[in-house]
Amino acid sequence: MEIRRDDMGMNKHSQRKAILAQAFLTTAVLLVTATNGMTAGFPALLLPQLESENSTLPTTEEEGSWITSIHSIVTPIGSLASGPIMERLGRRTTLLLSIVPGLMGWLTISLSKSHTTILIGRSLTGITTGLSAPPALVLLAEMAEPKLRGFLVGAPSTSFSIGILIIYSLNTILPWQMVAAVATTLPFIAFASFFLLPESPLWLAKMNRPDEAMKSLTWLRGGNAEQARQELELLEEQQQHNKIIEEACSDIKSRSSARPILRALMVANVFNFFQVMAGTFTIIFYAVSVLQQATGGQVSDTDVAVITALTRVILTTMACFMLLRIGRRPMTISSGVGSGIAAFVLSAWLYWVPESDDHAWVPAALIIVFVIFNSYGFFMIQGLMIGEMFPARARGPASGITCAIINVTLFATSKTYPWMTHVLKPTGLFLFFGLMTAAGTLFAYLFIPETQGSTLAEIEEHFSGPSLIWRSKSIRKNADGVNDQDAEVAILRV
Repeated sequence: MEIRRDDMGMNKHSQRKAILAQAFLTTAVLLVTATNGMTAGFPALLLPQLESENSTLPTTEEEGSWITSIHSIVTPIGSLASGPIMERLGRRTTLLLSIVPGLMGWLTISLSKSHTTILIGRSLTGITTGLSAPPALVLLAEMAEPKLRGFLVGAPSTSFSIGILIIYSLNTILPWQMVAAVATTLPFIAFASFFLLPESPLWLAKMNRPDEAMKSLTWLRGGNAEQARQELELLEEQQQHNKIIEEACSDIKSRSSARPILRALMVANVFNFFQVMAGTFTIIFYAVSVLQQATGGQVSDTDVAVITALTRVILTTMACFMLLRIGRRPMTISSGVGSGIAAFVLSAWLYWVPESDDHAWVPAALIIVFVIFNSYGFFMIQGLMIGEMFPARARGPASGITCAIINVTLFATSKTYPWMTHVLKPTGLFLFFGLMTAAGTLFAYLFIPETQGSTLAEIEEHFSGPSLIWRSKSIRKNADGVNDQDAEVAILRV
C-alpha cells in the first residue's frame, strides 16, 4: 500500500494482528513461488535419471534440452496474460487461477510414460509460473509498508530457493514420477489458502469498490478501521488528482506518464538480461550437469547440487533481513563483484588444471562460492525491481512484460546450454558467465537506483527525472529537497 501514514498510529494489539494478517497472506503467496522454484529445479536431477543407462525412459541430450527449456517457452504466454488478467480480475484472483494448470501439470508428469506427456506437464507448470510471478510480486508490494517492502518483496526469492532445495532433495531419494506427485502438495495448500484471503485493497479502490476495499484494508491493518478509513481517503484523493490531470492535460500527461514506465522497463530488462546470461538460472536448471562438467565427475555431483540449493536458501533468507538495513545497490554490486571473481577464477583453474584427482573439490567449492555471491544480490534484485520500479497504473502489464522477456532469455540459455558446453567447454562457459556478470554489475552501478525506504511515488519521480544515471545517495534525499506542493504531487502521483 503506497500511502504516507506518519500520523496514523496503531496500537500494539492492532500492530500484532496486522503483522499476522500480512504474514498469512505472504505465506500463501510464498507457497506459490516455492512451487515455481520446484518447477525450475526439477530438470536438474530429472535428466540424470532419464539419461542413465538403466532409465525406464531412455532420453537423448536433445530430448533433455527440450524437457528443460519448454517450461521457458510457455512461461512468457502466462506472463503476458497475467497483466490484463490481474488488472481485470484482481491480484489474488489471478494467483488463485494460476495454480490450476500447475496442479494439472505435476499430475501429468507423475503419470507420464513418454516424453510427450512430460513435455505437456512441463508446459502446464510453465504457464503457472508465468501467470503467478507478476501478481505475487505486485500483491506483496501493494500491501507492504515502505520500510518492510524490501523484506516482503524479497521473500519470494527465498521461497523460490526453498522450492529448488525441496525438489533437489526429493529427487535424491524418490523416483521422478513420485517426486512429481509429491510436488502437488504445496500448490494445493496455496489454492485452499487464497479462498480465505482478501483482494488487494489498492486494486479494489481502483475498481470503485470502496466497501470491499475498506474490508480488505481493515483486515490487513489488524482490525484498525480508523487506519483503513484514512488510507482509503488518501486513495480517493489520489484518484481524483489523477482524474483532474487526465482531463486537463491528457496529451501532456500521456507523454510524461509514459516516461517513467519506459525507463523502468529499460533498466529492469537490461539488467535481467545480464543476470540470466550470467548463469544464475543455468546452474539451477543444469546443476548436476554443470558440476559434472566442472569437476570431471570426481565429486558427488548430486550432493553438491543439494548444497548449492541449501546455500541459496540461506543467503536469500539472510538477504531479506539485510534489505531492511542495507541498500539495494551495495548488495547488488557486491554480489556481482564476488560472483564474477568466482567465475573468472574457476575458468582460469579449469584452463590451467583441467583434471586433478588431488584437487577435484576446488571447482565444486568455486561453484558454491559463485552461488553464495550470486544469491543475495543478482538473484534477489530481479523480484525487487518488478515489485518496486513500475508505477501503479502500469504495474500489472509492465511486470507481465518483464517476466515474459526474462523467460524468453531463459529459454535461449537453457536450450543452447548443451551446445555451449560442447563449443566453449567448461573453461569458456564460466569465462562467459564472468563477463556477463561484470557487464551486469557495471550496469547496476550506473543505472539501478537506491530505493531502500522510498515510497513507490518517490521511485516513479526518479524515473521521471532528467537522467537515468544514478548520482545520488538515495531517492528520499532528492524528495526531501522539493517544496511542499511538489511533495504532495509526488505522493499522490501513483
